[in-house]
Amino acid sequence: MAQSKSLKGTKTERLLAASYMAETQAFARYTFYAKIADKEKLFPIGVIFRETAQNEIHHAKVFLKHLENAEITEPIGIDAGFLGSTADNLRLSMKEESEDGYKFYKAAAKTAKEEGFQEVSEHFAAIAAVEKAHYDRFARFLEMLENDTLWKREKPVTWKCLVCGFTSVGKEPPAECPGCDHPKEHYVALDDGYAPVEDF
Repeated sequence: MAQSKSLKGTKTERLLAASYMAETQAFARYTFYAKIADKEKLFPIGVIFRETAQNEIHHAKVFLKHLENAEITEPIGIDAGFLGSTADNLRLSMKEESEDGYKFYKAAAKTAKEEGFQEVSEHFAAIAAVEKAHYDRFARFLEMLENDTLWKREKPVTWKCLVCGFTSVGKEPPAECPGCDHPKEHYVALDDGYAPVEDF
């Protein structure tokens, strides 16, 4: 992604560097959160955290490509977060996707455009839209977790076993998968935004 003009010393360069750091940190954090969800037998949420982690590392790659050969000596902020319960992790993730995600990237897109970096601006704007989708999905899963509806629906939906791929239609998944005998906790509702992302 060769720039038509130099990023050196611009606000856009700083924003790209901060975004690269934030996305790589989010990748690690969401990977850890997925493992916590698995330990709590909240396998659908583990899947969502892993998918989101893959999205974030791809965002990091986009920012890194824009930053090729850049050398920034000023410190970039570190946002380590914490490792809590899955409910707590979802709440923190929502905050991150909102304040440090789509709101930050919308502002960054405006700055990049003002400084004459149209391609960078377009990437910031597109990734802002993804971060908003992440926020919405985390909010949906937190609501289901708090209302005990992760495996319950008012209307029939298609459920997919995360182990063997067996699908079933109903208000709840099978108590035990007919295909592999795993319990219902291994099922995800396909209308919950389940869309596997290939590894980086």
